Amino acid sequence: MKKFLSYFENQKFVKWVFNPNEELDYYWEEFIRKNPKEKDQIQQSRIVLLSLKSKKTKDLKDIPHELFSKISNNIHQKKKQFTTVRVIFGVLRYSAVAVLFFTLGIVFYTYRKPVSYLDVYKQNTEMQSVGNAQLILGNGENVQIPEKESEIVYQPNGKIVINKKDTVVSKTDFSETDVNQLIVPYGKNASIKLPDGSFAYLNAGSRLIYPSAFEKNKREVLLIGEGYFEVKHNNEIPFIVRTNEVEVVDLGTEFNVSAYPSDNVIETVLVEGIVKIRRNGFHLLYSEYILEPNQRAAYNKQNSETKITSVDVINYVSWHVGYLNFETSDLSRIVKKLERYYNIRIVLADPVLGIRTISGKLKLEEDKESVLKVLAKTASVQLEKINETTYKMR
Repeated sequence: MKKFLSYFENQKFVKWVFNPNEELDYYWEEFIRKNPKEKDQIQQSRIVLLSLKSKKTKDLKDIPHELFSKISNNIHQKKKQFTTVRVIFGVLRYSAVAVLFFTLGIVFYTYRKPVSYLDVYKQNTEMQSVGNAQLILGNGENVQIPEKESEIVYQPNGKIVINKKDTVVSKTDFSETDVNQLIVPYGKNASIKLPDGSFAYLNAGSRLIYPSAFEKNKREVLLIGEGYFEVKHNNEIPFIVRTNEVEVVDLGTEFNVSAYPSDNVIETVLVEGIVKIRRNGFHLLYSEYILEPNQRAAYNKQNSETKITSVDVINYVSWHVGYLNFETSDLSRIVKKLERYYNIRIVLADPVLGIRTISGKLKLEEDKESVLKVLAKTASVQLEKINETTYKMR
C-alpha cells in the first residue's frame, strides 16, 4: 500500500498527470528509463488520477488524501459484504493486491463502462515521442523506423511490411487482444494500411493505437495527435476513431481528426460520406452530431461544446499529401503546424504577429528554411535563424 500510494503523494507526479509540460515529460520519461520496474506502477497510478480529472478538485494536494479515503472506504465496505466468504477471497488479504483491486474498482465506477484495451493505454496521451518513428507490436517488440516518411502495410497473410522492403513479423493468429502502437515523432509522418484495409495517415507528433485484428462487430482505434482516415466501407461494422474526449463513428468515408493534447479544440473535418461525433463515456446530457461533407466539428475541451461550420476542407486535410493550404488563417496556427511537421521552434518576437491573417500554399516536401522564407514573405515579416532548430519572426 505504501508503495502504491507514494506516487499520489508526490506533487511532481500529480502535477505531471494534470498539467504536463516539456520539463515534466522529460523528467518522468527519464525516471521510467532509469527505473523500468516502476513503469507498471506509474501507469496504474496515472489511470487512477486521470479518472478523477473530471471532478473539480480545489487543490492538487487534496487528491492523495481523497483517493486514500475512497480506497479505505471501499476496503471497509467490502470487508463487511464478504465476511461470510472470506475463505474464498483469502488471497485478497495481501494489502497491495487489495488496494489495486479496489482502486481499479473506483475507475470502473467512475466511467460506468468496461475497461477496453484503449482505456489501458490512455495514460500515454501526454507523452511526447522523440527520435525515430516506432512500431510497437503486441508482443512488446519495438521496431525503429529512421526514415522521415513511413509506410506500414498489414497484409492479408499476416505479414507487416515497412516502406515496401522490410517484413517485420509473420504470424497467422492475430487477435483483437494484440495491441499495437504506431508512434510518429515531431519532424516525421507516416501512413498505415490497417488490418481491415482502411488507411490512416499520421501527422507529426501523433500516435495511433490499434489491434492486430478488429473485433467481429466493431473496428476501433485510438488517436493522439492528427490523422487522416480513408475507411474501407462496411455497413455492418462501424469504424470508430477515439480521442481522449470524443469519438468519431463511421461506416466508410474520408475524414480528418486533429486531437493534440496541447490543443484546446478537437477538430473533425469530413471530406466525403457521413460520420457521427459524440463524447466519450457516460453523460447525463447525451448529444450526438451528424457531420456532412465540407463540414467541420470543433469540440472545445474547456466548455465541452461542439460547433459545426461549413469549411473548405482542403485547408485542413492537404497536409497528408505534402502541402499546407490556408486561407485567411492566423499566423500562429500555421506556425504551430510547421513546428510539429519539422520538429522546430518558431518564436514570434511580437505576440500580435500571431493574429495576422494570411493566405497561401506551402509545399512541405521542401527543406524547412525554404518553406519558412516563403511564409515570412507572405506574412510580411523578417525571418532570423537562431540555430538549427530555432527561428524567430519579427
